[in-house]
Amino acid sequence: MLIRIPDYLTFVSLTQRASDTYAWQRNMFPISVLVEEVPLSLIEPYEVWIQQNQGIMQVYPSKIGDTTQRDILLSAPHKAFLEKSQNHVEIQKILSQIQDVLSNIKNNEVVLNCGGKSLRVGKYPRLMGIINVTPDSFSDGGINYRREVAVARAHQMAEEGADIIDIGGESSRPGSDPVDAHEEIKRVVPIIAQISKELDLPISIDTTKSEVARAALDAGAGMINDISGLHWDFKLAEVAAQYGVPVVIMHTRGKPKTMQQNVHYKSLFSEMIRYLKEGISMALSAGIPADQIVVDPGIGFGKSTEDNLRIMNGLFEFSVLGKPILLGASRKSFIGKTLNANVTQRLEGTLATTVFGVLRGASIIRVHDVKENYRALRMLKHMIDPSKAQGETSE
Repeated sequence: MLIRIPDYLTFVSLTQRASDTYAWQRNMFPISVLVEEVPLSLIEPYEVWIQQNQGIMQVYPSKIGDTTQRDILLSAPHKAFLEKSQNHVEIQKILSQIQDVLSNIKNNEVVLNCGGKSLRVGKYPRLMGIINVTPDSFSDGGINYRREVAVARAHQMAEEGADIIDIGGESSRPGSDPVDAHEEIKRVVPIIAQISKELDLPISIDTTKSEVARAALDAGAGMINDISGLHWDFKLAEVAAQYGVPVVIMHTRGKPKTMQQNVHYKSLFSEMIRYLKEGISMALSAGIPADQIVVDPGIGFGKSTEDNLRIMNGLFEFSVLGKPILLGASRKSFIGKTLNANVTQRLEGTLATTVFGVLRGASIIRVHDVKENYRALRMLKHMIDPSKAQGETSE
């Protein structure tokens, strides 16, 4: 059974500035909850429950031809979901799950322990600067492939406002070929070792391989960013737990070589959330603390342009997982296709995704152009909270 919060107004009501309203104080503001794969035996009891709580229930097929279960959309005052059902044990079990999901979307602040360097996320968005140490990166064409260039770029990103540096030695662009662990280590370890000594910023290793992650952590990295969401190499979770570092669990479907072939989802958000929940379960089983897990919807990984736009619009849905959300939309092809712009002309589109993504719940923004994104987020922060700009002059 999967529980989703598909209504954007619900998200706004639960997370924004409505605490001074009567409806908020009395928990009477409306809320919509989608519960998938509900047994037919519970449909009638739920109809009774929703009527008792002045709500509305809509019933949909779970799967074509499936006569054993249904998906139900429940719309009722928030208060109804917080109370216990005295008449039906199974409904109470589902209500308890709904209450857990609702508690997850409060966007609590957490501190990620990145190898002794702390990264506080949740209250204000953080910027992750991208350095691809590959000869075939989709965005920079291998410009940072040489060690001295990559190190200089890291220093520049730090000066421009990056909160963390993400270093990868294997291209994950659509159609790219895999790189063996030895080559990947040779590319990233010397750069990580030097940057970790020269900068007081956390460093993330972008890899799907446990051998690479271990070597990078030994060299000074403090976070693992896994595009496979721990689905390709379970030992990666064990390495993260052993070193006590956070892990980013991303959604993807298929390997980079073939991931853009036959892109189709029966239920986009449901399938993505299930995949991410599997990754979270693997992380917890390996011993990674719950507050050291970040999720990433994986913009561009096994998704169409329309899928990526839908994910941006519904990014808040991933808050039901109760983890900080990392957004990596920078320079992606869906921006290029939407704006008819090549990879060197996607800054404006990227800035739009950054600001929109934060407003939709993203806590970490992974970008190539740190300075410009930093300025956009600073402007957004002051518009949301003008008191933060006191003392600054204007002309």
